[in-house]
Amino acid sequence: MSGFSDADPVITVFRGIPYAKPPVDELRWREPQPAEAWDGVLEAGDFAPMPMQPLPGSDEFYGREWQIDADTPMAEDCLYLNIWTPALRGCGSGSEIRTDSRCDGHGLPVMVWLYGGAFQTGSTCEKEFNGEQLARQGVVVVSIAYRLNVFGFFAHAMLEKEAVDGRPCANFGFLDQRMGIQWVKDNIALFGGDPANITVFGQSAGAASALAQSVSPMNDGLFQRVIMQSGGGTGLFNRHLWSLEDAQRNGARFLKYLEVESIAEARSVPATDLLEAAVTFPACDWSGQGDDVVWAPMTNWIPCVDGTFLVEQYRDALIAGHRVPCDLLVGNTTGEFMVPGPDGTPYPEGECGNLDMIDAWVSGGGSEPYRYRFDVDMPGDDAGAFHSSDLWFSFGTLPASWRPFRGWHYDLSHAMNRYWVNFAATGDPNGSGLPEWTACGPDGQRYMLFGGCHDTPGNVSCVMVK
Repeated sequence: MSGFSDADPVITVFRGIPYAKPPVDELRWREPQPAEAWDGVLEAGDFAPMPMQPLPGSDEFYGREWQIDADTPMAEDCLYLNIWTPALRGCGSGSEIRTDSRCDGHGLPVMVWLYGGAFQTGSTCEKEFNGEQLARQGVVVVSIAYRLNVFGFFAHAMLEKEAVDGRPCANFGFLDQRMGIQWVKDNIALFGGDPANITVFGQSAGAASALAQSVSPMNDGLFQRVIMQSGGGTGLFNRHLWSLEDAQRNGARFLKYLEVESIAEARSVPATDLLEAAVTFPACDWSGQGDDVVWAPMTNWIPCVDGTFLVEQYRDALIAGHRVPCDLLVGNTTGEFMVPGPDGTPYPEGECGNLDMIDAWVSGGGSEPYRYRFDVDMPGDDAGAFHSSDLWFSFGTLPASWRPFRGWHYDLSHAMNRYWVNFAATGDPNGSGLPEWTACGPDGQRYMLFGGCHDTPGNVSCVMVK
């Protein structure tokens, strides 16, 4: 396998590494299968196509924010990962590095990224997810692509009948993530990473994915730390996952909508046609069924308690201590997940969901997490500290943004990079020259406030709030 250098010759990048067989034809809606060996040398220079998904229009807020190219290749064959590593420096000639001629590994901490997008959209090739800046701080960064929407979260009773020996029959996107993390654990030493020091981090649905991975009984010992950015905790959006029966009933509705009678027929539907049908498929009507059934979903394609990968609701698992032994760093932005309260005033659902999760985490025997709030008024418009605005900062990819960031924004980003990397290395974000960050306490009330002193250019605000 050959990797290449981009802007920084110290960092070697490997893109488009297959970690599973293409989930197409008979492997659509099945547990991912390990990738087959390839002949010759894999030239790992380009991102693989993004998973099948509806793309935001250029006039939509997130379409403008990330400036996603509508011509970016998209395919059902999407189970690939990417690696940024500083550990192979000087082990090859020119810009090409071969893992079969590498220097001895340095055993660096590993950070595995899971993107968000409400389980409907997202990819590893978005420019805010460039892992180079984090890798410069002394970690190996990996980003994993996984199936989305109907391709990743469809369920049906016929799929349950296909599963053998109690294997999973739903939540295929989560199973993709798990296989990718397992691939990292099995192979990352070749790239200079420490397979015994893996942090899974994600944002929004990626953070909810990290939560799911942490409570799955299939994952004991797979990773050591978790960072959840704006995942909603165990609040409204994650409080009541569908049951497998709920998801299967939804799947039965979808087959009728497709006008097919079997899974075999549905697997023969071209991926573009399947995506179009999934986007136009009417949402379930859960009105009048109460909070104990499910919250009114934004979509038909969401995770469920399938009985194998997920065996109980997130909060129940945390309170019972049914989770991977790991450290936790969690936070949110100031302006996200605001829902109307009983008196009509905005209610910070994302933050309250995190506090609820911290309570369950600590009640179940977990160590006190580190908590933060990101409070930066993003320059260029009046969007404030919106959902996902922290991504440019935590990845250190501000230069790739259209926004007119200033010097203190870059200083704050560098501080956040160091906190994230320190946590990945040791479970403690603190380090030399950084303001002290203490654990949040059993009630979650202490947190690090990331913002800027706007009246003093160049002055970064990283302040503990108690």
